[in-house]
Amino acid sequence: MQNDELLDTIRTFAAYLTSKGRKQSTIKRYMYDIEDFIHWLEKKEKASSNNIWASLCTKDYENYFFELKTIRHYSEKTIHRVFIVLNRLYQFFQLSNPGMKNPLKEMEMVIQPDRALRTSDFITEQEEHRLKKILSSLEHLSEKQLPARSLLIDRNISIITLLLDYGLSLQELISLNMHHVHFETNTLSIPPVSGIARTITLSIQDKKQLYKYYKIIPEPVRPKYHSDDPLFVAFDFNRNTYRWVYENDAPKALTEIAVQKMIRQEVARAGLRKGISGQHFRNTFILRLIEQEVSEQEIIKRVGFKTKLSLKRYYDYAKKNPLTE
Repeated sequence: MQNDELLDTIRTFAAYLTSKGRKQSTIKRYMYDIEDFIHWLEKKEKASSNNIWASLCTKDYENYFFELKTIRHYSEKTIHRVFIVLNRLYQFFQLSNPGMKNPLKEMEMVIQPDRALRTSDFITEQEEHRLKKILSSLEHLSEKQLPARSLLIDRNISIITLLLDYGLSLQELISLNMHHVHFETNTLSIPPVSGIARTITLSIQDKKQLYKYYKIIPEPVRPKYHSDDPLFVAFDFNRNTYRWVYENDAPKALTEIAVQKMIRQEVARAGLRKGISGQHFRNTFILRLIEQEVSEQEIIKRVGFKTKLSLKRYYDYAKKNPLTE
């Protein structure tokens, strides 16, 4: 670590934690997590500027946590721990610089495993109605966004539908390839990337919506049916077409970060509260199954949970917040 600013950060933050009576083992763990993030910054060549901490944005942290989750395969508990450490680092900066922005506050990722669920972890029927309405409208689009909208409406509707009405996780969604798609039987095979493999049956309308998105992709860059090509393809806004990776001779897969950004933009267009994410949609799907008195085993099967323990938080919430007659 060559950067003096980064070295100074570690020293002063460690001294601050010591003054607050933190155990040396705790401080050592904090420093390990911060140093790991700094090494990541250096690898990404983001550690050479002055005032490094103030120059970082939310997307930098989204990219870092995305790597922890998908490449290093850190557990949710570990990711949550790292998030807390980096968030407290910014709180420390703000003691001497109250105007300094904390980019972690705008994180779209859900990094709070196993805590009790709150009403804000779900979306209401009114929010759902407004969001689905805005997806197919041209409201609040910029002149740059308008030309591409006809190519994206069906994709975006299908994504939100799979998250909210079928309970897919973001990881499952972006892992879908054309081998998993069975238009002839109205089904999708969900790969076991974050849970148990399962098959879901789409309604005729939702299958038609997904097929409409598939067919609107220009044929030269369209994913090949029954292939390893991704189902959801990234979009090039500069050229107004779906993207192709020539090195792989295949369409470019839509990333989890890109889906999060799309959700964030559509939520903003709909005028809904900030922070609504794919996890909110999955949470809502699970809660609605409980409210419909679907059996525990059936919910586990539909959602792809590995054990019924994953459902405990949802049942606890449902008991404390019963539906009013």
